[in-house]
Amino acid sequence: MMKLPGTRPNHPRSIAPTLIAGVLAACGFGQSLASDAILLEDERSYAVFDAVFLQRDNAAMERAIVVDRTAPNTAVMSAGDLTSTIGTGARLLYGNYGEEDLGWEIGYLGVFGMSAARVATSTLSLLEAPNLAFAQQSGLNSASVARATDTSSINSIEMNLVFHEYDGGYNRRSGRPWQRCEGYDGGHVDWIGGFRWANLADAAVLSMPHGTSPQASTYSVNTSSNLFAAQVGTRGRMAFERWALEGWMKIGIAGTTLSQSQTMFDAISPSKPFRLPTSSDTVGMGMIADMNLSAVYRLDEVWGLRVGYNLMWLTGVALAPDQWDFTPNQAGGTGINGSGSVFLSGANLGLEARF
Repeated sequence: MMKLPGTRPNHPRSIAPTLIAGVLAACGFGQSLASDAILLEDERSYAVFDAVFLQRDNAAMERAIVVDRTAPNTAVMSAGDLTSTIGTGARLLYGNYGEEDLGWEIGYLGVFGMSAARVATSTLSLLEAPNLAFAQQSGLNSASVARATDTSSINSIEMNLVFHEYDGGYNRRSGRPWQRCEGYDGGHVDWIGGFRWANLADAAVLSMPHGTSPQASTYSVNTSSNLFAAQVGTRGRMAFERWALEGWMKIGIAGTTLSQSQTMFDAISPSKPFRLPTSSDTVGMGMIADMNLSAVYRLDEVWGLRVGYNLMWLTGVALAPDQWDFTPNQAGGTGINGSGSVFLSGANLGLEARF
């Protein structure tokens, strides 16, 4: 049997049953010599290196961004049509449980290349922005093709205190059924509390080529949302010989700083755009929530292969498509809509080290 490394043998700890205990309590992981060991050892340091593959689902305002001139009240394209591709990124985490089970950890998550595009066409060149007066003044009218794009990225750093509780590993005299399973290598619950920062950068462009110009008229918006959160959470882990199951859940209430900038280009009058470049910023409140469930296959006494699934939710953010202002006002586009949210889901694949 593969022996797990540790530094503090014969030091049992007691915890309440972990949230994932029921999943593994069936003990169907084979027989081993684990019954010879009354108590296994608890690793004190851990590191995670995950590649993540997450798809973004924006909760943008459901409104028209392109219409047909003959039916101006019906959306040819709406903000909700911008469905993102899967973005790739990385998660890095390192922590230590300390000498008295009061430890720390620091982590990073980055997701990049989340992009969405939508195209609409009209054989009669009748596409335009949803307000006729705005469309005529901005050059976003009389188009045979309309294209909207949205690209975003997320960066996050967290620093936490960790309160660690280890159940002592296999013990045939334990009152907990899963600890009496031969092959059980131990489980723990970590209580997490700390600080988390996250940034959402979002860029959207609405473009319409004009029939009399080789260039397209464009309306571009860039936003940046910074969330500063106090977070709490829990993480549970159970290991059976070479296999382990780990899951965590964290949530933080955040103060936010939001900013946006936007520019217009009129292909018909490129030197005289309807609006000059504008920018603005504001503050607000939001939330960061993060969940993961991963299975781990131990390659040796230190390294393990991880595969799992993730959910992440950011609220109180400024989404670029929400900042398009189609009012026929030259002073428009100076406010910020900070009521947007982003939901991400997808897989992770990587390595862990426990020592």
